[in-house]
Amino acid sequence: MNSILSIGHDIVEINRIQSAYQKYGDKFLRKIYAPNEINYCFSKKNPFPSLASCFAAKEAVSKAFHCGVGPQFHWKSATVHHQINGRPLILLDPLAQNLLQQFNGSEILITLTHTQSLASAIALLVNR
Repeated sequence: MNSILSIGHDIVEINRIQSAYQKYGDKFLRKIYAPNEINYCFSKKNPFPSLASCFAAKEAVSKAFHCGVGPQFHWKSATVHHQINGRPLILLDPLAQNLLQQFNGSEILITLTHTQSLASAIALLVNR
């Protein structure tokens, strides 16, 4: 049986991510997203809802770790990957793996969604 250890949630306005990209371009992308995330999002007709969903996922994971984005958790500490069926999953760098171990967690479950104007993510730290 799964035990939920912590939860994090974030919601972001899609136009905020689009505006940041228009202002800072690739510099913004490279700071926040891993190459696979950029490639996935820009494979879409409109990349901004997907970019915003990935952004929300990173924030949600950082909130589940109770630290936010900063010295303990970097923007690329959690990256969103998509399985063949489209299901998102989170991969963690060593820094975030350490945080997961501190919670005695075994994995992070993530759900992403967006409307025309908002993107949201919920992250659950679980122990199986």
